[in-house]
Amino acid sequence: MRALANYIMRGPVQAVLVTAALALVSLIPVLGMVSVLSGAAVALVTLRHGARQGLMVLLGASLVASIFMYFIFGTMVLGLMFALLLWLPLLCLALILRSSSSWSMVLDAAAAMGVAGITLFYLLIGDPLQFWQMALGKMLELMGSQEGMAELVQIEQQIPAMAEWMTGMLTAALVMGLVLSIMVARWWQSLLFNPGGFQQEFYGLRQSKIASLTVLVILLFSLFDLGVVSNFAGDIMITVVVVYSIVGLALIHALVARSGKHPAWLVSIYVLMFIMPPHMMMALASAGFADSWLDFRKRLPVAKQ
Repeated sequence: MRALANYIMRGPVQAVLVTAALALVSLIPVLGMVSVLSGAAVALVTLRHGARQGLMVLLGASLVASIFMYFIFGTMVLGLMFALLLWLPLLCLALILRSSSSWSMVLDAAAAMGVAGITLFYLLIGDPLQFWQMALGKMLELMGSQEGMAELVQIEQQIPAMAEWMTGMLTAALVMGLVLSIMVARWWQSLLFNPGGFQQEFYGLRQSKIASLTVLVILLFSLFDLGVVSNFAGDIMITVVVVYSIVGLALIHALVARSGKHPAWLVSIYVLMFIMPPHMMMALASAGFADSWLDFRKRLPVAKQ
């Protein structure tokens, strides 16, 4: 990873090529997570050199990716989607982190981007539940010739429940991708120019009480039967859980380091996240939320060396 970061930092041409190439590779279904590294390349350049060079890399990668996609797929839309949904938001997040060095502000901004996306979707679509039921229904029809009738009936019965979660889940996935990309970029920057800097920042990650109060208000709206307002708040809460699960994970890392516990504790957390991700994300999010009020780091004494 250090070699890749070094190559990106050689100049804008190298950064553009890496950003565009990784974006194209991420279109392969089993390699979708490579998009995190593509976005991290833009964020790294922005963190190190500022908005101008970050924007140059963004525009250059958009042009290269769009040209390749035009010859492969006959359309430039996918290249523009990378620019609007991945690289541009990361440019903004990198500028926030560069100017403030505050991960709390970065997470707030990422969550705000998710809320803006959900709001826009509701304004354009009107009824997301109906939209996803129709979209999933059409997908099921396309699968009809490949699946057995029993499997299709089971999937069809699950469409209403799936449609209810689709908007929030997709937005949360996008926000998670943005946060992972900016973290990888900061880690790269730390490897090259500030050894240990990212670890120190990550261990100190906490959300403010104001942010947590806002979350409480959104949660209340999602719990009451207020029609589209409750649905809207519920979709936002899915993104909130993702954001606070990252805060909770940072808290666990900090507590393990502070108490001198064996790294196996962290391994067990990651194994559980892989085995039962929804449950662990809720647990981590709850811990991150509680830490906003209780500041567990200060309550735990430092282990003696």
